[in-house]
Amino acid sequence: MLGLSRCCFVASRYLRGFINSDCRHRLLLSRNLPWENGGAMKGGILASAETVLMLPHRNLMMMAALSLAVFVNSATNAAAEDVGREQGSARSEVAQVQPLLTSPDFAAGKTPANTVPPRPGAETTETGADDLWQRATLTGDWNGLRTSLQDAGIKFGLQEQSEVWANLTGGLRRGVVYDGLTTASVTLDLEKLAGWTGATFFVDAYQIHGRGPSANLVGNLQIVSNIEATRDTKLYQLWVEQQLLDGRLIVRIGQEGANDQMMITQYGALFLNSSFGFPGLPAADLPSGGPNYPMATPFIRAQFQATDQVTLVGAVFNGDPAPPGAGDPQLRDRGGDAFRLNDHVLAFGELWYGINQDDGAAGLPGMYKLGAWYDSAHFPDQLLDTMGRTLANPASTGIPRGHSTGFAVYGIVDQMIWRKPGSKDLGIGVFLQVMGAPDTFNLSNLFIEGGLNWKGPFEGRESDVFGLGVSYLGISPATRRFGSDVVAFTGTGSPYQGNETVVEATYLYQVAPWWTLQPDMQVVVNPGAGIPSSFSRTPLKNAFIGGVRATVTF
Repeated sequence: MLGLSRCCFVASRYLRGFINSDCRHRLLLSRNLPWENGGAMKGGILASAETVLMLPHRNLMMMAALSLAVFVNSATNAAAEDVGREQGSARSEVAQVQPLLTSPDFAAGKTPANTVPPRPGAETTETGADDLWQRATLTGDWNGLRTSLQDAGIKFGLQEQSEVWANLTGGLRRGVVYDGLTTASVTLDLEKLAGWTGATFFVDAYQIHGRGPSANLVGNLQIVSNIEATRDTKLYQLWVEQQLLDGRLIVRIGQEGANDQMMITQYGALFLNSSFGFPGLPAADLPSGGPNYPMATPFIRAQFQATDQVTLVGAVFNGDPAPPGAGDPQLRDRGGDAFRLNDHVLAFGELWYGINQDDGAAGLPGMYKLGAWYDSAHFPDQLLDTMGRTLANPASTGIPRGHSTGFAVYGIVDQMIWRKPGSKDLGIGVFLQVMGAPDTFNLSNLFIEGGLNWKGPFEGRESDVFGLGVSYLGISPATRRFGSDVVAFTGTGSPYQGNETVVEATYLYQVAPWWTLQPDMQVVVNPGAGIPSSFSRTPLKNAFIGGVRATVTF
């Protein structure tokens, strides 16, 4: 461990030399732009393991540099092993039919194994506890204390995610930034602790540090990193869950983000861009970006498994996670402990239909969802004022026409299309999500994302996952018409673009059960869609940005 610490120190010193000291943190003041709330889905980034170790934030950037070196070295070794492997090596002829997407994971709102860091409530087994590279967590079993606590119903969690991003061309500017997220959690099994059958208590909190790539380098709507947010230490989830009817009915009440279960594509959880978790449309249209990372709101949710194939999910949230005021909503929600209950209502409903979800199913597993959300807030028209004139007209009242409620409908597909013979869960899966909303009072009226995941793409790397995805955020006709009117009336500016599109390629590499790294490349077409913002008053050029995320569960 002493040698590893010295390597980390040297790596961090070299990496610091590349950090652009001119990158400055900016507050994002435009009300309806989703970068206000730092992104969207955190998906599977919640902590699932425990520690008594804390690392100084100023040294966390060393993780990415060291991880990149380990990745290159391991990949070279794996390639050498493949070359030397005998062509006639025996392969198992026994077909193992456990699907990549299993019904327990879907019922719990979890993501496929090894696609993202595990959730705080996920079980960890300290197999090989004496072997640093085989144990489930970096700090091991604490001489049996961790297992004893879990057996008693108490589970602590701590996880660190550190990233380095470099924008190579386009966007706001070229440069390098570092950002990170520390997540601490406590899970209590109330049945073990207090005899409350089927009940669980959970709480977690974040320490958000560094400067994100979207705010400092790219200036796009669909946040490059799903952990990018305004720097803060804040409460996120705080809830009690009750399972009834032999686990077929699950009721959860407390505080959390909508993206912890609603509007989720399981395969999309692999990707780092925020829109593959919390879709770009509600992030752009809902007040303060809606209840999603890093801002949670009070809620109640019920999930009922009607049959082996059909599940119904409904949830009601406080609609605005930030107190009233101007500027960055995350600054207004500092600490995350406002517990607002007197705002408008944001309600979700989803119908899930799963196929081949049983372990013994012969076919390929899939999950199909239909959903909708409804918000009782008042939404301003994107084009017209209260008198019916375009808001760009100098004679306009400047007060947008009001609309009483907002809504959107969506569909989600997760389908495995190929499974490696003789494997349990290795293969290729595809995903698609389409969401639509009214165009008159929304910045975005259409969102489409899709892509594929390939788990175990190389021999000997069964826990690795490769992903390729595309996310399209359509700008509503009313918004684009307003942009054209501004040009017509003022003779300055440029028409808005019809969309912002992100293409992402990523690879999740498991160094050890407790350590993963994820190289990632994104092409952002029409960053910000040409809409003037606090970042830039003129359209931005297409950006190409790359980075690496290191995740350690302690």
